[in-house]
Amino acid sequence: YVELPSGRVHGHALADGRPVTALAFSPDGTRLAVGDSTGHVTLWDGDLRHRLGLLTGTSDTTPGSEAEAVGALAFSPDGSTLAVGGQFGTLRLWDTAGQQLLGTDLPTAGDEIDTLAFTLPHSRLRSSGGTPIGATLYAGGPDVLLHGYPVAPDDSVRVLCSRAGAGLTGAKWRTYVPDVSYRQVCPTAH
Repeated sequence: YVELPSGRVHGHALADGRPVTALAFSPDGTRLAVGDSTGHVTLWDGDLRHRLGLLTGTSDTTPGSEAEAVGALAFSPDGSTLAVGGQFGTLRLWDTAGQQLLGTDLPTAGDEIDTLAFTLPHSRLRSSGGTPIGATLYAGGPDVLLHGYPVAPDDSVRVLCSRAGAGLTGAKWRTYVPDVSYRQVCPTAH
């Protein structure tokens, strides 16, 4: 990297010698995510002095010998989530503090992801149901139009409930979630 304003160049192996394929700074500049050709993501402090962790990124997605290189990275507006897109279409969300995968892979067409961006939540904008519109993750690639994924919890619940049609009945809840007391998770239709 180059130190400004002096222009001094400092050599630093950001990915332990593996070819770097994607970079992203957190919005506040305190972290740098470095994706590489083996699918790993190395997290650094914003000054590039301390390695904060190593995520499996997309390295464990293909059963064969060819690893899925990281094609794009993006931090959420608050920096708590890192989106990782791969050259074979894998799209994952990672908790940056706990360095844990959040849920399962997001559904994609399987084409290369080389562009990722989060929108800011809109406190003044509201959906047709009157709820505030949250952040959205957009993913794209050379052969794919941008596709949006709602990532705010309320928006995710709304989308999942609309796809499922309704929440679980009491009987199905007891079958699939026997250790938790029943509760209505999807809003009822008026």
